[in-house]
Amino acid sequence: MLKISAVALLASAMLASLPVLAQTRLTIPNANVSASSSDSNLPVNANDGSLATRWSADATNGAQWLQYNLGGCYKISYANLAWYSGDSRKYNLSLKISNDGNTWTDVFNGTNSGTTAQLKPYSFADRSARYVRLQATGSNVNNWVSLSEMEIWTNGAGSCSGLNPNQPPGGNFDLSIWQLQLPVGSPGSPETKTPSQLEGGYTSAYFYTDTDGAMTFWCPETGVTTPNSDHPRSELREMNANGSAANWDIAGTHIMNATVKVVKVPSSTAIGQIHIGTALQSGLPSSTKPLLELYYRSSGDIVLGIENSPAGGQTPHTLTNIPLNTTFTYQIKATSSTITVSINGTPYSFPLPQSFIGYGEYFKAGNYIQSNGTDPNNGALVKFYALNVSHN
Repeated sequence: MLKISAVALLASAMLASLPVLAQTRLTIPNANVSASSSDSNLPVNANDGSLATRWSADATNGAQWLQYNLGGCYKISYANLAWYSGDSRKYNLSLKISNDGNTWTDVFNGTNSGTTAQLKPYSFADRSARYVRLQATGSNVNNWVSLSEMEIWTNGAGSCSGLNPNQPPGGNFDLSIWQLQLPVGSPGSPETKTPSQLEGGYTSAYFYTDTDGAMTFWCPETGVTTPNSDHPRSELREMNANGSAANWDIAGTHIMNATVKVVKVPSSTAIGQIHIGTALQSGLPSSTKPLLELYYRSSGDIVLGIENSPAGGQTPHTLTNIPLNTTFTYQIKATSSTITVSINGTPYSFPLPQSFIGYGEYFKAGNYIQSNGTDPNNGALVKFYALNVSHN
């Protein structure tokens, strides 16, 4: 969980005194710090409260960035930055903010003063944001970006989502290409809701808008399952605009972006998938397996499970750790050669098992719980603040 430390508590800290621009400084967990790249000077060094360490990245081949996930929506007043050798180097920099980790707005463009290596404010009018990104292209000395420390200061809670808590999910999200599967119905035959029903305002105890506007998926461990699974779900399945089931060729580039928060989970739940559809080439055996599943564990671990082949056998890859009840972004990207999953902007890439070539695929998103039980009050609760897909 993020904490907010008061100015009075910071007065005795080792860093330079702060100007009176905002009331509170956000304390960012290291798990919420990411970067485009680094050398041995890691991104978390810019978040450790010490000017003796730094984050460094080579911008020879393009701009490099350092990103903080604030863990919630805040009115951002300014960023305090301390540059490595900032008393002799001028870095070309920009500060960007985002509500979803995908669309960014510049709030500052310019350089540092080149006269101090201490913390100095880069201020702007209050803007609501969940993410802050520092981007730079090097300095007047070389192409390296080296930042000793970054602090984010706030004037309180902001309003980021643009989501209306008084609307059903279909009033806040484009659900015209999604079908919903629910954890209720007959054993082996769970209920589904069509895109037109979702667009028309469907809501239930398992799929609803929460008080913060989030599209919320509740799935108890007691829910009914499909014939091919032992676990229930409250989950969206990608469809085509004409209402038919999506079944795209892996050739090309296919992307799903989401902003999510897992509020409750007994052990594990899948919050995103690419699933096999029907074969596009003759002679291929049918399969009911996913290509990949993105899991959130109760420990906070984000785990990507990649199926070894359409016949089954999944290999897990632990990507990072995000504390429970923390908002984060994920992107699932697939091409005919590579699977890339990005968490809070940090990419993790793996080769695509070539045995999946020739099969149709589709995206899934929501709450596919990975456990069963007898208590209807025990289950997983997952919130979505943004969801979109694209195909090229």
